[in-house]
Amino acid sequence: MRRYDRREFLAMGGAAAAALVAACSGGASSRPPTSAASSPAVAAGADKGAVGLRWFGQSMFLLTSPGGTMLALDPFNDIGYTLPPPLNADLTTITHEHADHNNGALGGADVLRGLTEDGWNDVDRTAGDVRLRSVRSYHDDSQGSQRGRNTIFVYEAGGLRIVHLGDLGHQLDDSHVQAIGGPVDVLMVPVGGVFTIDAAGATRVVERLQPKLVFPMHYKTARLKTPLSNADQFLQGKTVQRIGSTTTRVARDALPATATVMVLDYE
Repeated sequence: MRRYDRREFLAMGGAAAAALVAACSGGASSRPPTSAASSPAVAAGADKGAVGLRWFGQSMFLLTSPGGTMLALDPFNDIGYTLPPPLNADLTTITHEHADHNNGALGGADVLRGLTEDGWNDVDRTAGDVRLRSVRSYHDDSQGSQRGRNTIFVYEAGGLRIVHLGDLGHQLDDSHVQAIGGPVDVLMVPVGGVFTIDAAGATRVVERLQPKLVFPMHYKTARLKTPLSNADQFLQGKTVQRIGSTTTRVARDALPATATVMVLDYE
């Protein structure tokens, strides 16, 4: 699918443009949050052998470490998915300041933003038993001139290296791969195109990083207002496992031998 800049979509008019501006240009809807059950993928401290992951839709995950540390990743505003009650996570990470990624109030009081007003917030810190680092990247393939900067977050927990690419808009060069640091076990990758890498681009990123588990995100679903592509093209030719749940557990000793794409449900 062709990728558009904001001016082109604004010229489209209608519901598609309005939804696009709300989700990807930093605007948040004023519709009040709806209620939904909010349980982590793995109960805090209950599963010492695994990292828990729960997908809420778009790029929002809840990561629960083996020690019970909970991190909210890129929580969204009102973009069509069910807004859960505040998660009260130990830490919320935000890859960039668009409304489908930056609802810090939904995650918890401690919010770590990957961007500053004029650049990146370079991160290397711990939260409980989770180490997290940031890697500089862009939201487009022209050094941010179209859609600005983006942050890649790298989480290390339970002997796993977990990478959330945010709204990556370009291929990774050697410096990105080196900064990510070593083998990637779990990769969360945008696949819907338009504002990020598309299915083909995401496939090349997966081939470059060679993760064992791949979680596609930021693609069109029945709930999402933004006009992205669905995940079908990305899934073609890959080993795919549909979980049938919003949650899963990932343990180092249970990683597949070859790359497997895991498709989670959403609320």
